[in-house]
Amino acid sequence: MRFGIELMRQADVLALFSEDAPQITRTYLSEQHKQAGEYLQGLMRRAGMTAGFDALGNIVGRYEAEDPGAPVVMTGSHQDSVRNAGKYDGLFGIITAIACVKDLHERGKRLPYTLEIVGFGDEEGVRFGATLIGSKAMAGSFEPAWLDKADDNGTTMRQAVIDFGGDPDGWRDIDRRGKNVAAYVESHIEQGPVLLNAGLPVGVVTAIAGASRLRVTVTGLAGHAGTVPMGSRQDALTAASEMVLHVERY
Repeated sequence: MRFGIELMRQADVLALFSEDAPQITRTYLSEQHKQAGEYLQGLMRRAGMTAGFDALGNIVGRYEAEDPGAPVVMTGSHQDSVRNAGKYDGLFGIITAIACVKDLHERGKRLPYTLEIVGFGDEEGVRFGATLIGSKAMAGSFEPAWLDKADDNGTTMRQAVIDFGGDPDGWRDIDRRGKNVAAYVESHIEQGPVLLNAGLPVGVVTAIAGASRLRVTVTGLAGHAGTVPMGSRQDALTAASEMVLHVERY
């Protein structure tokens, strides 16, 4: 437990930055997003890093290599949350990486690459209905049309970025393709039962599930519930249920 007690304390502090305490909800570009981001930047600076927000509200901390031309290795995770979230999703990958850098800094060690720790502003898509905003911008797949999406209060993403202190047109500058990034790695809490059931403390993944979201309309045929024989019915709900079961079996 060399680092564990302090990491748990940091997670407890970050849990306080919530829109609906005592539950944990921290959405993209909210006041609580900024508060949590500033707290994380403080941890980064005390660990010997430079740190700040980028144009879209991602946190970026850098632990420079001795060679200014050295490649960059990125790590981190997201700092936003779903509604009524747990304390560790996403944040675990940020605070554990900062702890590693703090240890290196205290021992006077530099790496053969510049290490960047990124706290992505949005992964969950709770506020604007667009997901993975921060990481997609860095991967060069940001959609400018997202800036016109509005939250439940009618605030557009463009205006929210401005209110946050960012630059809605700065997404072009965040694109990290061709900018000497050698690798990205991430540590994460287990959100399933595999390691737990196997009694293992850690695992290294070799693949990750890809997510696709589809909106499907199943149209049936109206019929009298008492007089239409079962074989003649075209019930949309039962058809959709069969589709769901088929996907599960597949």
